[in-house]
Amino acid sequence: MRTRIRHFRKQRGLTQTELGLRLGTTAATVSRLETADMTVSTGWLERIAGELDVGVRDLLEAPAESSFAVTGEVRRGGNVVALPEPVSLPPPFLSLAHEPMVFRIGDMPGVCSGGAHAAGDVLVADRMTVAEAEGALGRDCFAGGPEGDLAFGRLALLCADRCLLMPPESGAPPREVLSPSWIAPVVALFRNYPAVRKMRPGS
Repeated sequence: MRTRIRHFRKQRGLTQTELGLRLGTTAATVSRLETADMTVSTGWLERIAGELDVGVRDLLEAPAESSFAVTGEVRRGGNVVALPEPVSLPPPFLSLAHEPMVFRIGDMPGVCSGGAHAAGDVLVADRMTVAEAEGALGRDCFAGGPEGDLAFGRLALLCADRCLLMPPESGAPPREVLSPSWIAPVVALFRNYPAVRKMRPGS
């Protein structure tokens, strides 16, 4: 059975020897587990998942064709709207989040194309409870309200009864979400750059 042990091990900056020491086994055994040269039992999966701080299901390799639809598009002022035609990402891009949510940056005047965000960027965020998100202050986050309203920006204030987000455009007023249901800090950004035109000799 193929797994994603190697993916998460490298993501955590661990060598096979280091992970082996944590598991009480050898680097050779870790290598065999990663390459499916030996049976990966439920017990092994649970131990490895615990050391890598992921769920057991996260370690199981997903089919290559599976994907995750983009949840919405970020518009001016940190507003987030549903997309008429959802786009998707392959599973490896989602592995940085325990509960992935995916959004796309729309065309927002006032946001520099060479800055932190640009039109077309795809953001992967990790959804968590308000209590779990205390360490996300100062990070780019999405927030969801009890009525289904969504907002995006730099998390400037977080309380049980409200949160304050600073939208990415310069001069935009802060967005307030009352009684937020969840917070999703951004954990990855994917950007496509324009193709470089190949120069031909003599052109």
